[in-house]
Amino acid sequence: MLFIIFVLKIDALSVFKLTYFLLVSLILVLFSCNITRNVPAEKWMLKKNKIEIPRTKNTSKDEISASLRQIPNRRTLKIPIRVIAYNQDWWIFDSTRIAEKRNAKNLKLRLKNNYRIEKTKEINQKKIEKAQQKRREFYTEKQPNLKDTLEPKLFFAEWFRYKYGERPIVFDTSSFSRSQDQIRIYMRKRGYYDAQVSARIDTLRNRKVNLIFTIIPNEPYLIDSVYRISTNSAVNYAYAQFEKSTNFIPLKNEFFDADLLNLHRTRAAKFLRDERIYAFTASHINFRADTNAQTKRVKVGVEFLDRPIKISSGKDSVVFVKHQFTAIRDVYFHIIDTTLFQGNFRSFSDSLGLSFQEAGFLRTFDTLYYNEVYFSKSEKKKRKIDPKIDSLNTLRIAVFLYNGELSINPDILELQNYLEHGNPYKEYYLERTYTRLMQLELFQTIKPVLEEVPGTNKLDVHYYLVPAKKQGFRFEPRATNSNGLLGVSASANYTNKNLFRGAEKLTFSIGGGFESQPPVFEETSDGVKAVGRTLNTFEIGPSLKLDLPGIFPFQVTKLSKRQRPRTSLSVAYNFQKREDFSRSSLQLNYSYQFYTGKRQVINIMAIIPPVIKFVSIDNLSPFFQNQLNNNDDLFLRNAYSDQFVWQDFKFGYEFNNKAERKGKTTIFYNAALDNAGLLYYLSRKDTNEFGQRLVFGVPFSNFVRLDNELVLGRAISKTKSFHFRFLAGAGLPYLNSTTSLPYDYGFFAGGSNENRGWLARTLGPGSYQVYFDPNSTLTQIGDIRLGAFSEYRFSFSKRFKGAFFLDASNIWTINEDVNRPGSQFSKNFYKEIGFTGGFGLRADFEYFIFRFDLGVPLSNPALPEGARWIFQSRQPYYDKAEQVFGSDFKSKIPINPFSFRPQIAIGYPF
Repeated sequence: MLFIIFVLKIDALSVFKLTYFLLVSLILVLFSCNITRNVPAEKWMLKKNKIEIPRTKNTSKDEISASLRQIPNRRTLKIPIRVIAYNQDWWIFDSTRIAEKRNAKNLKLRLKNNYRIEKTKEINQKKIEKAQQKRREFYTEKQPNLKDTLEPKLFFAEWFRYKYGERPIVFDTSSFSRSQDQIRIYMRKRGYYDAQVSARIDTLRNRKVNLIFTIIPNEPYLIDSVYRISTNSAVNYAYAQFEKSTNFIPLKNEFFDADLLNLHRTRAAKFLRDERIYAFTASHINFRADTNAQTKRVKVGVEFLDRPIKISSGKDSVVFVKHQFTAIRDVYFHIIDTTLFQGNFRSFSDSLGLSFQEAGFLRTFDTLYYNEVYFSKSEKKKRKIDPKIDSLNTLRIAVFLYNGELSINPDILELQNYLEHGNPYKEYYLERTYTRLMQLELFQTIKPVLEEVPGTNKLDVHYYLVPAKKQGFRFEPRATNSNGLLGVSASANYTNKNLFRGAEKLTFSIGGGFESQPPVFEETSDGVKAVGRTLNTFEIGPSLKLDLPGIFPFQVTKLSKRQRPRTSLSVAYNFQKREDFSRSSLQLNYSYQFYTGKRQVINIMAIIPPVIKFVSIDNLSPFFQNQLNNNDDLFLRNAYSDQFVWQDFKFGYEFNNKAERKGKTTIFYNAALDNAGLLYYLSRKDTNEFGQRLVFGVPFSNFVRLDNELVLGRAISKTKSFHFRFLAGAGLPYLNSTTSLPYDYGFFAGGSNENRGWLARTLGPGSYQVYFDPNSTLTQIGDIRLGAFSEYRFSFSKRFKGAFFLDASNIWTINEDVNRPGSQFSKNFYKEIGFTGGFGLRADFEYFIFRFDLGVPLSNPALPEGARWIFQSRQPYYDKAEQVFGSDFKSKIPINPFSFRPQIAIGYPF
C-alpha cells in the first residue's frame, strides 16, 4: 500500500512539475521585460544567423550554421524562453537574493561536512580501541559521507535562472570575421576551393542584429582518377577485395571532399583488419592529390604506409614493418577468480616468490588444456577425413588458466570464441567473441589482449575474464502500463546466472499488484454497481524460468558457433481477482531461440509443444453472471469461460537494428505464428453438449494466429524525429473453437499505446454501433487487427518533450457475430478505420518517462454513415439514438462522440 501511495505521489508530482513549468514559461513570455536588458550598452544581441547559398550538392545549411563562431540563443516555438528566464530579477529570481541563499546553503553544507568528519573520527577511534582490545592488527575504517561543495545541488530559482536560463549572446565583430573564415574552410572541405563568402549585418530594433552570410560556391573540384601507391602484396590484395565489397566508396567522379576521403580511409582500414591484416589503421593510408586549376579536376593517389613500431634500444626509437596476413597461434582464457581457491591466495603467491598480480589482474596458477571437440560429418567430408574415424577438431583448442577450480564449463567459453587456433585473424571475429562473452552475463570485466609472437606472423589471444556475482536478489516496485492499462506492482526476483556451471540462467519471481481494468459491462440505470475504473484488479503469481545455452538436451559441442541457439523453459501461475470474477492461469513454455546476423535477428522455433496453458474463470458475481446469461452471446461466453490451450507449434521472427546506431533509420520487426489444438483434436473423442471435444473436462482451443509488428524511426535532427508503427494480425478459430479466439490470444484496440482517441479495449469491432446496444460491453475483442500509428517528436528541453500524433486502427471478427452487427471483416474494412489526432507531452525523469497524450477521434466507425467524421453532421447519430432509446436518448449516449480523450502512461507508445 505504501508503494502504491508512493507511485501515485510520483505521478502527481510529475504532472505538477510539468504543469508548473509550462505555466511559468507562459507567464514569462506574456509579462517579461525587454530581452536585451542584460546586453551591455552600445552592444547588440545576436538574434539569428542566415545562410544564403544556392542549392548545391554536397553542402548543408545546418552544417554551415554549426561551424559559425557565434550561435544565437536557443528558442522554443520561436520564443527565447531561456533568455527570458535569465533576465528575471523579481521575487525569488533576483540575483542578489539567489547569491545570499547560495552562500547560506554553502555554509550549511560546510557545517554538515565538518560535523560528519568529526563524527567519523569518533567512530574510527572506537574501532581502533576495539581492535586493540581484541589484539587485531587491522580495522575497517569508516569514510565520511560528505556533501558535494564544489558542484552542489541547485535550488529551483538558481537552476531556473543560471542552468536553464541563458545569458544573451552579444554580437562580436571578431567572431563575425572568424565565422566567415570557418565557412571558407567548410566549403574547401566540400570541394569548393574557389567559393566566395561575404557577410552583412542587419540591424533590428531593440538592439538586435541578424547576420547574413552569402556564399557563391563556384565550380567544385572533382576527382578525375584514382591510383594506388603500394608495393605490399598483402595490402594490394586486401584493398582489391575492398574495392569489390559493398562497403567500398568509389572516389572517381566524386567531389574532392575531405570527409569523403576520411570515410574511405576509415572503411578501408576496417576492411583490411577484417581481411587478416592485424593492426592496420586509418593513419596508414595517405592521399596524394594533383589538382588542375583550369579543369577543376584532381588526380588522387591512395598511398599505403608501413606500420611504425616503437622499440627500446638504449633510447626510444621507431622502426617500420610491412603489413602482412596474420593467423592465430594459441588461445588463452584467464578466469580471474579466487573464490574456489583453497587457502590464502596471497600467502601462496609469496611462497612461490611471485606477485599475486599479472598484467593488471590476479595471477592464475592452474592450467587446463582443452581439446575435446570432434569434427562433424560435414567438416570431415570437407577436409577429406575418413567419416568412420573420430577426429579431434584441431581448430577448437584453448588453454584455460584459473585458481582452484573452473567456475564455468570450458565447453561454453570455447563455444563463444571465433579467433580459433590456426585460423586467420579477422577483427570482426574478435568483436563477435566479445559480444558473445558479454551475452553470457557471467563476467563483470572482459578484456581481450592480442600479443604478437616475435619473428612470426602469428598472434596469441588472451581473454581476461573477471566473473560477475553469480546469484542475486532484487525487489522491483514499478508503475505499469500494459496495453494501455495503468497499474502499480512489485516483484521479488532471485537469479542464478550459472546454475550448473554451464551458463544456465535460473530466474524465480513472485510478483503482484493492482491494475485499472476497464469494466466489462456498463453501469446500469437500475442501481446495480458495475466495475469501476480505479485500481480494481488484484494480481499475483510466481514464475520459474530456466534459460540454457544450446538445444536441450543435446550437447553444446555438437553445435555450430554461428547458430548460437538457446533453450528456454518456464512455468508460471497467475491469479487475478476482479470485482466481477476471478481468473487463474497455469502456463508452461518451451522454446528454442536462434540468434543470427549482425542486426540482432532472432528466430524463435519450438519442436515440441511450446505452450501449454490452462485458464479457469470462477467466482462470477451475480451481476456479471446475469449479464452473460441475458446476453446469450457465444463470443462473450467463449472469452469468459475455462480454456485449455495446447500449441502444436510456435514460430517467431524478430529483426532489430536499434543497437547498431548506424545511420538515422531504426527498424524493429516482430512476427509470430501460432497453431493450437490440432494434435489434441485428433486424439480426443469425449465431447460436451455443444459437440466440443474435452480435455480434463474443459473444451480446448483450436486456432491458427499470425501477428506482425513493424516500428520505424527516423531522426531528422538531434531533437526531432518521426516514428511509425504498423500492426497487422489475424487469427482463425476452427474445429473445436466455434466462435472466436481465446481471450488471451484475441486482439484489442484503443488505449495509451494504441489508438489514443479511445479507452483501452473499447474501439471496434468493425462498424459495430456500440452506443446503440444496451447490452454492449466496454471490453471489445476481435480476431483481426489492423493499425498504423505515427508521431512527430520534438524537445522543449532536455527533460520535457512534445509530440504530434495520428493513429488509425480497428479490430474485426472473422465470423459473423449476431450480437455485434457490423463486426465481421468485409471488403469495406477501410471505411471502418478509427482515426485519432492529438498532441502529447512527455517528462523524461531518466528512470522512467511520464507521458500525457490528448487525442481526439477524427473518424468514429461506431457512428452511422454520414456522421462518422468529425466535420460531418451529428444529426444521423442523434436520430438513430432517438429511435433506439426514445426522447430521453441524450442520457443514454455520449452527446459528443468526438470529445478529447486524455491518456496517461509510462514510457513511449512505440
